[in-house]
Amino acid sequence: MKWISWYQPTDDYRPINYPPTEKILAWWCTGHVEKGATLVALVDVDDQKQAEHHVKLNWPEAENWRFCDDKETKVFGSRFPVQDWMIERGCSNREVKV
Repeated sequence: MKWISWYQPTDDYRPINYPPTEKILAWWCTGHVEKGATLVALVDVDDQKQAEHHVKLNWPEAENWRFCDDKETKVFGSRFPVQDWMIERGCSNREVKV
């Protein structure tokens, strides 16, 4: 999976699909700067080119990439609260104890 971030240059930073297409496992707005909203997403792909492709399916204006890192889990801290559609895609805010 890839953890990718970009500056979204539009006033409305929501994806054009809701929920986003299935490879987007989760996304959040983490702030605003002069370049636009700062967005992050967890994408179920193996490389940066695929991650960018799937982001652009949902945010066509995306092009100013900040980073694209590997992420091993779908677990997020409290800064990134998961929504129901994210839970359906396997994301959570805590580790499940077995």
